[in-house]
Amino acid sequence: MRGKKKQGKLIAITGPMFAGKTSKMIQLLDREKYSGNSVRLFKPKIDNRYSKTSVVTHKGEKLPAMTVTVDANGIDAIIKNSADCDVVGIDEAQFWPPELNLANTLNDFANSGKTVYVSILNKDHTGKPFNNTLEVLALADSIHSLTSICLKCGEDATFTQRISKGKEIFGSQIQVGGTESYEPRCRKCFVAKSRSAKGR
Repeated sequence: MRGKKKQGKLIAITGPMFAGKTSKMIQLLDREKYSGNSVRLFKPKIDNRYSKTSVVTHKGEKLPAMTVTVDANGIDAIIKNSADCDVVGIDEAQFWPPELNLANTLNDFANSGKTVYVSILNKDHTGKPFNNTLEVLALADSIHSLTSICLKCGEDATFTQRISKGKEIFGSQIQVGGTESYEPRCRKCFVAKSRSAKGR
C-alpha cells in the first residue's frame, strides 16, 4: 500500500563474551547494505580494545563505526547521526548507564520505521544481567541468543567469568577486557561471588 509507514524492528544479539555477537552484528549489517539500505553503526568510546574507528571482532573482522561517549552526549550523537539512515547498529550496549534509557531511544527508532540491531552482553561477571540487557530484550522484536564454549569443560557457555592469572576475581561491573581478563563458562563451571567467598 503506497504511503504506508515502513515497519521498524528492534533486533537484539545477546550472549556471553566470545559468543560471536559482534560477528553476527557485522553479518546482519552487511546483509542490510547488500539489500540497498543505508546503515549507521555506533560503538562506545570506552571500548577501544582493537580500533577507535571500527567495530572489530576477536577474530579480526571489522566494520567502520562512529565512536560515541557513553553519556547523554553520546545518546544525542546517535539520534542526530541516525536521522538519515534506514538501519542503526549499536555495539556493546551494556556499557551505557541504565539511567540514560538507551533501550527507549532504540525502541523509538524502531517505532519510527528504522531497523535497529543491538549487541549486548547477557550477564555481568557476577552472573547478574545488565539493566540495559533486561530493557533491550523486553523491547526487542526478535532475539539472537548466542552461546560460547566453556573453557573449563567444553559445554555450551552462557556466563562470562572475570579472571586474573587463571583465578576468578570480582570488582566493578564495567571493566573492558579481552581473553586476558575474561573467559566463557557454563553454568556448572561458573564461579559466582558468593561461591568464591566460600572457597569453592
